Amino acid sequence: MALSKAPYHHGDLRNALVDAGLGLIEQVGAEAFSLREVAREVGVSANAAYRHFVDKGALLTAIAVRGFERLSAKMQEAMLAARPRGAVKSRAVARFNAAACAYVNLAREHPQLFGLMFGSAGRACLAAEGALVGPTPGALLGRVLDELVEEKAMPKRHREGAEIRVWSAVHGFASLAHSGPLAQLSPKARADALEALLLFVVAGLRG
Repeated sequence: MALSKAPYHHGDLRNALVDAGLGLIEQVGAEAFSLREVAREVGVSANAAYRHFVDKGALLTAIAVRGFERLSAKMQEAMLAARPRGAVKSRAVARFNAAACAYVNLAREHPQLFGLMFGSAGRACLAAEGALVGPTPGALLGRVLDELVEEKAMPKRHREGAEIRVWSAVHGFASLAHSGPLAQLSPKARADALEALLLFVVAGLRG
């Protein structure tokens, strides 16, 4: 993600600081810069930055919010485009698989942001009522699980608590794929492993 070095003159300074902070996270990680450095990237004084964020932690929380909103948008796009194909005959299963793949792809493409989102900064933003614009990833997962029940791809008796089981499986795969042993696999091998995992998860939901 390229960062603009042009001085900041007008507009939404808060979002400009979030954008610059996000760019630095992608480049050097969340621990390797200060709020003053973010201000310099945007071309404003540190005092101007502190008027929007009391400290770096507040900025990181705002970046985590941006990350979750980006993840939700990617999941929604994938779910909207999903169609049954091959062995997958159910529209709900296709949408479930697409949402899971979007989740894993974000972890692979933006590992530093993904790590921030599921650290203390991410917990802070998820705990804040109304922090995210639009549905959360968890809400989208709940929506597609309800669709599995509606299409009879999952018994209603298995619906309670399904979010925890499914999210644990997909998040675990995403974590292994962005910083664990699965990161060493070829893209095809990793995609095949994810497809096998999702078949396993759906089979478990069906019981």
